Amino acid sequence: MAQFIEGEQVEITRRRVQLAGLAVIGLTTAMAVPAHATAQHVTSKQAKLAAVSSTIQVVASGLNTPRGVTYDARNHRVLVAEAGSAAGDTGPCGTGEGGTVLCHGPTASVFSYSTISGAQSRIITGLASEAPPDGSFVLGLSDLSVFNGHLNGVFNLLGTPDTRSAEGPDAAALGTAARLDLSGTATPFADIAGFEVQKYGADQESDAYGLVTGGYGTVVANAGGHSVQPDGIGGNDLLLVKHDGTISQIAAFPQRVPAANAKDIVESVPTAVAQGPDGAFYVGELTGFPYYPGEARVWRVVPGEQPTVFAQGFTNIIDVTFDHEGRLLVLEIAKNGLLDPDQTGALIRVGHNGQQTVLASTGLTNPGGVVEVGRGVFYITNFTQSTGGTGELLKVTVHG
Repeated sequence: MAQFIEGEQVEITRRRVQLAGLAVIGLTTAMAVPAHATAQHVTSKQAKLAAVSSTIQVVASGLNTPRGVTYDARNHRVLVAEAGSAAGDTGPCGTGEGGTVLCHGPTASVFSYSTISGAQSRIITGLASEAPPDGSFVLGLSDLSVFNGHLNGVFNLLGTPDTRSAEGPDAAALGTAARLDLSGTATPFADIAGFEVQKYGADQESDAYGLVTGGYGTVVANAGGHSVQPDGIGGNDLLLVKHDGTISQIAAFPQRVPAANAKDIVESVPTAVAQGPDGAFYVGELTGFPYYPGEARVWRVVPGEQPTVFAQGFTNIIDVTFDHEGRLLVLEIAKNGLLDPDQTGALIRVGHNGQQTVLASTGLTNPGGVVEVGRGVFYITNFTQSTGGTGELLKVTVHG
């Protein structure tokens, strides 16, 4: 993820705490992309020019570090990925990025909220998670997708397959994309961490963070890896998992010199992916330590072509999606940067003309996932970097 800076090993762990607590052949016709996109490229000069009013309602509380969110239209429910509680992660333990000790625990879960009745419950529990001995953060189930009645999830891993192995067989889902069922089991169908090690070497770290599923298979945004590769690409990539389990790399996102500091280098850290109305994939990046404001971008990725920057000028993107009119929505986990004392986030809409509109901000504290359910009605996870059952699910209604 972020560049390793000598003397800043503590910050390696900190940046993960902040994040925790990121040419293909034979694609189906469902992956076909028109020659033109429906939205326009947004330059860094196009600031957030407009704002609208919104109301926020807490519809569920007591969540265990909620992250990504999806809508199960067939059952009229919002599903939330809960990374875990940390308190139950007591071992076995392994060594992850930067020498971080991580202990396994079965505390990740899937939370359900009915958009019709308001009924809520954890429909899947006992999934793999991991946390340091002090319980200061937790990693586990990070994002969800629903396709053809099947529920898929992606699990974080703060390290390599060796980290996972040391945590024992019950940690097998960490660093993978997996099929989830109501019996409380996760069946991995793609070993993201294993793929990265095969591609870049035994020391390559992974942190699968976001996913989207369709007729083409499952596409995963992998935010892991920092200074292992000289080009800064290793682990910062977008992967396609076909229905037969075959994994291939669609795109890799290089490190770069930030505009805020010509002497520094930051990594992309892709945390989110969504398929746009044009069929292309749109990837949001957190950017690595020290999380310079305004450096995060959204990439447009067409399999078989070089990625292009679609929109920029954001800070610490944690999720992206599209609304009912095909406009890009960007969720910032911390609009002033993850090192700022003010951890207020923001939901921003990118219009077809490129104008950026802040839909909601006040009341969003380290938000982690967003989905639109009905015109102008969004569900957003809140307090996604906190442990101890302090997470929330918000209903945000935008007016105008």
